Amino acid sequence: HLSATPPPADSLNAVVHAACLTARHAQPGWAATILSARLEILARTRALIATHAEHLATASAFARQRPMAESLTADVVPLADACRFIEREAARLLAPRQLGRRGRPLWLGGVRTEIHRDPLGVVLIIAPANYPLFLPGVQILQALATGNAVLIKPGHHGTAAAQTLVNLLHHAGLDHRLAQILPESTAAAQLAIAAGVAKVFLTGSAATGAAVLADFSRSCAAGAG
Repeated sequence: HLSATPPPADSLNAVVHAACLTARHAQPGWAATILSARLEILARTRALIATHAEHLATASAFARQRPMAESLTADVVPLADACRFIEREAARLLAPRQLGRRGRPLWLGGVRTEIHRDPLGVVLIIAPANYPLFLPGVQILQALATGNAVLIKPGHHGTAAAQTLVNLLHHAGLDHRLAQILPESTAAAQLAIAAGVAKVFLTGSAATGAAVLADFSRSCAAGAG
């Protein structure tokens, strides 16, 4: 299993900033890639999830200290199903949508309005310890399908599960810079937020959510200044 020993502070800062920088440089090209090509990588990943199901389940079971069979049914199979859902529905969900005219004031009667779903940039995923593969895995797949780059901060002992999935994505053809694993430490997530990620996905407690939101808000304010 992969080691989750935290690096020294200076080294951690360098690791996180390098990940953020390379992800930020790679993301525009990925966003410009047509959706069908992005979904083709997800389809190849789903096939690899099936052929490497035991390996994924073992990595997830290690993090949760639970039987491998349970991880297979609770983590691996739902992840493959979620991937299939994204492949099937992404084009419809991401298509531009024209707003109707009902309820508009008269002065906006002749205005045409559309909603476009554009990539945000670099997304940070702060994963939980209890479902180290399925929950962050779905968020990773969704973010990539919509043209974002992802940085993943695993939960406690979750590095092996997250890295196994990311390795499959890379093997399926994804640019290594678009999906990167950060160290498990809280400091790694804080450094990534300070570096200026576009969005944060957190699965965790309300207290942790409040702390992450405060960090993110400070980062946004500093960037705006």
